[in-house]
Amino acid sequence: MMIGSILAALLLCGASVFCFCKANYCACTRAGQCDNPINHYWLGAVVSAMLSLLLCCMALHTEKGSILWVILMVSCFTGAALSAKHSAKKRCNKAKPANALLTNEPN
Repeated sequence: MMIGSILAALLLCGASVFCFCKANYCACTRAGQCDNPINHYWLGAVVSAMLSLLLCCMALHTEKGSILWVILMVSCFTGAALSAKHSAKKRCNKAKPANALLTNEPN
């Protein structure tokens, strides 16, 4: 029961971070065009985080459960940040050869 609650909390932390990232992406790329999905993504992020906190606190009681929840959220956000950094670097490396042809600089 306790391990199942912790695994479910981890999944909900991941869902919360996913919704948070989608809401930020939508707000940055389509400002004013997707108000309704942003509200749904924010709602999903908050509800998932709260359910995850509830499961952690039920599994390990309040103090240790909240510490576990913070660790889970930090690890999920760290994973999302590293993934975004890797994706940006990959996109930049793909775009470099195309841009090199447009300049007068030698290769």
